Amino acid sequence: MLYEVVLGLHAYAMCAALLLFVVNEFLLIPARRGQPGPARMAFFAGRFAGLLVGPGVLAGIVLVFLGGWSLLTPWLMASLALVAALMAVEHKLVRPWATQAQTALRGAVSAVEVKAFAGDKRALVGRLTMITLFALIVALMTAKPELNPFA
Repeated sequence: MLYEVVLGLHAYAMCAALLLFVVNEFLLIPARRGQPGPARMAFFAGRFAGLLVGPGVLAGIVLVFLGGWSLLTPWLMASLALVAALMAVEHKLVRPWATQAQTALRGAVSAVEVKAFAGDKRALVGRLTMITLFALIVALMTAKPELNPFA
């Protein structure tokens, strides 16, 4: 019973976070045309997604122990490596951009400024890479493949 509750929390939190990261990108499309409203909503979606990741990850850690998996399980090791890559991409490409953009959006911002930060290619690559890595992590944790090249 406890395992199913924790599994539900983990699955719903992580899938909702992934969905919100995707929604964030769709909201940034009109922001690239200079619309500050969708840009503000995009950052709200991103912050909410980030809040969901915390309990999702915590529930995932609890599941490892409740499920009796070894930390050396191949799908778990691959997932952890992808999480490390995701964190590096977020730190290097997305966080500096998000900090500047959120600061700009707190005040009166011109359409030109909104276009500039919403159209940042480096940040776009970082965000799309994060979404891809996040989706791969969700897929690995759902399928739990053996990943043993010698089997």
